[in-house]
Amino acid sequence: MSANRMTGTRTVAVAVCTALVASSLPAVASETIRCSSSGYRYNYCRVNTDNDVRLERQRSSADCRQGYSWGHDRRGVWVNHGCDADFRVGSGGGHSDKAVAAGAAIAGIAVIAALAAQGNKGQQSADVASWAVGTFSGYDAQLGTDVEVTILPGGRVTGHARGSSFEGNLAGTLLRTERQAFRVERLGNGFVAVDERDSSHRVVYRRSGGGYSGGSY
Repeated sequence: MSANRMTGTRTVAVAVCTALVASSLPAVASETIRCSSSGYRYNYCRVNTDNDVRLERQRSSADCRQGYSWGHDRRGVWVNHGCDADFRVGSGGGHSDKAVAAGAAIAGIAVIAALAAQGNKGQQSADVASWAVGTFSGYDAQLGTDVEVTILPGGRVTGHARGSSFEGNLAGTLLRTERQAFRVERLGNGFVAVDERDSSHRVVYRRSGGGYSGGSY
C-alpha cells in the first residue's frame, strides 16, 4: 500500500471513530425469549442480543449451563443437550460512557479492517457457511478422545474433550482453539479438520446436533 493511500485510510478511520465517540450508540430494548433444545439437539434462536444475555428461567430438567448447553453471540442465543429456558436479551437502557467509548473503539477497528479489505478483494468473509454451523462429534485418534464442537453463525466455537471445555473461533477455513489451529474442509454432513502444524493429525467430524436452517449470512 502506498504512503498516500495508507494516510488516506487512516484519515477516514480516525474521522469515523471521532464521529462514533461523539454520538452515543442506541441500546437494544430488553426482551425475554424462550429457546429450546428439542430432542437434545442444537438449536439457534436468532435475536439481536446486544451481547447481553441472562438466563431467567430454566424450564427443562436437563441442566442449562453456559458454555456447555447454552451460549450467545450478537445475533442470537443457542441451546444444546436438552436445555430449555427463558433468556433475557438486550441491555434495555442507555450505554454508559465507558460502553460508548468501547463500542466506538470496536467500531473503529471494524472500519479500519473494512477499508483494508477494499484493497484485498480475495479476502474471505468472516461469516460462517450454513453447513459449518451446528454441533459436530468426532474422535481424535492422536489424543485418544472423543471431541464435540459447536459452531455459531458468527464463528464462535465451543467444545468438549477429555471432560474439559474449550473455546475458539472459525474464520474462513481456519478453526483456532486456545492451543491449536486446524484447517477445515466440508466432508459429507460434517467436515475434516487438519492440524496446521501436523498434517497427519486429522479429525473427522459428523453432524450430531442439528444445524442452523437460515443459510449462510
